[in-house]
Amino acid sequence: MLSPKNQYLVRCGLFFILVLAGNPAFSVQINKDTLAERLLKEGQYRIVSEKVAAQLKDGTNNVSNNYRLFLFNTLGMAQFRLNNFDSAIFCARQALKLSSDSKDSALISETWKVMSYSFNRLGKLDSAIYFSNKLRNYAKRSGNDRQYRNSLVSLGTILMQNHRPAEALENFLEANSVNKKMRDTASCSIDYFNIGLVYLKLGQYDNCLKSLEEALEILQKFRNPDLLFMTYGTMADCYLVMGKKKERKKYVLLSIEVAKQIGSSQFMAMCYCNLIEGNLNDREFSTAVKNGFVADSLLKKEPFPVQQMKLDSMMYVAYKNLSKPEEALARHESFMRIKNQVLGENEAALLNRMVVEYSVKGKNLRIEKQNVDIQSKTRQLQLLVLLLVVVALFTGRVIYQNIKLRNFRESLYRKEKYLDNQIAVQSKLMTNIATEPDAFAVHLPEVLTDTNPDELTDVDPGLFDVLYLRILSVLETQKLYLDPEMSIKSLINLLGTNKTYLYQAISRNSAENFRGLINRYRVNEAKRIIEKSIAGSSVFDGLTLYSDTGFNSAASFFRAFKQYTGLTPKEYADETRKELRKHNVKRA
Repeated sequence: MLSPKNQYLVRCGLFFILVLAGNPAFSVQINKDTLAERLLKEGQYRIVSEKVAAQLKDGTNNVSNNYRLFLFNTLGMAQFRLNNFDSAIFCARQALKLSSDSKDSALISETWKVMSYSFNRLGKLDSAIYFSNKLRNYAKRSGNDRQYRNSLVSLGTILMQNHRPAEALENFLEANSVNKKMRDTASCSIDYFNIGLVYLKLGQYDNCLKSLEEALEILQKFRNPDLLFMTYGTMADCYLVMGKKKERKKYVLLSIEVAKQIGSSQFMAMCYCNLIEGNLNDREFSTAVKNGFVADSLLKKEPFPVQQMKLDSMMYVAYKNLSKPEEALARHESFMRIKNQVLGENEAALLNRMVVEYSVKGKNLRIEKQNVDIQSKTRQLQLLVLLLVVVALFTGRVIYQNIKLRNFRESLYRKEKYLDNQIAVQSKLMTNIATEPDAFAVHLPEVLTDTNPDELTDVDPGLFDVLYLRILSVLETQKLYLDPEMSIKSLINLLGTNKTYLYQAISRNSAENFRGLINRYRVNEAKRIIEKSIAGSSVFDGLTLYSDTGFNSAASFFRAFKQYTGLTPKEYADETRKELRKHNVKRA
């Protein structure tokens, strides 16, 4: 039994509590906004931000300090979920100031949570660890399972960023067990996502996919667009390292659809960064650069420094493999510039390995750029030398061919001159025969034009030789071949013989037929005209030369001239001119 004095104190305390409970100014409801909390759990972060920001803008002077603390915490968490980490930090710092005048430990711990999450995402790990430990210690003292779970998630995330996935897994698994204890199915989806992310880091891909599928199963009931987006993206990453392109593409497309629904340029940029990772893995460096340009434009709309650093590092790899050191160097410098802006405390440990790697590679890029310039100039010099060698060889070949062709033409010309001398000797013999034109007719019997060649056995072969000489004499003296209309019939009538004897005389004494013999005389006449023109220092007209020598067309003339001399009329004229020059030099 209580003493009367103690009973009095108890009654006074109960009365005081009832008074506070009945006074709206002290109602617990003023510290909460159930609609904002519900929208926050449903992932309606933009709506929450607009609603709470409007309340803060309209003024909250008539409400309690705790309610303002709640509003700043809610706005800070909504901004964090929208990846606006600078805004989240600002709201958390305002809440931290208000928490100094608050006795509501739950609200204060919410402030620590926002501070921890935001500092963590900004890469400020020292501050993130500080507030995470405060949150965990408070949760242990108060027995607040939810806050304890949140602190475990925060610490797990920080351990992941410090490349300690095994320790991070312990925190995430413990957080999941706390959620199951609280029967908070919606929060379990976050735990399964975190566990899957760690398994991916550890290379346990089957466990990763299993955990992410469990998260997706929960997200079908408790839709969280941000978490759904990240889950799809992580599954795509897992299939990427497993080399399953079809499955990876499926989840990348799903994440893009979710990002479009959310309307977040940052999320869209993350999708394109995911595509770039696949491009780099498939060595499609040009495609990676194209996707990088799209990601750049998205990050300009909604800056996300950490994501920009990742994009710069991947673009660096793409440009380096495309042998574009200038572009790669620019990406490296962008990475370093953002790094210096993001890191403010002792957060160098977060990206220390990348910073060291890229600082060394920055120097290597400058050296590589110089080497590329040297190699380019060396290749140009080699190509120039090769071109000069080819030109020299070609020129030598052309000179050799010209010399060879010139010597060949000279030999053909000398041969023609020799044959001309032989023909001149024959002409003297034909002159004697030409003085007795009737001798040939006396010795030849009358033979019909259509006489059978078999009946020529009784004819003296010497008569055909005489007939051949007679043919040559007539052609030489009367120049019948200069007549384009000349025919074999006119020559037969002139000689008083017949076609059979004429053919026999030509075939027995020459390798040519009648037409060839006539063309030979015409070609010789053309040679004489050319030589006469050259000797008289005049220019012969090659286009009219064919008609002057008895040919019906220029084509037949040039064809016959080439056939008998091996030279064209112009080449023959050039050789004649050279020969004449030599004689003039000898005389001088």
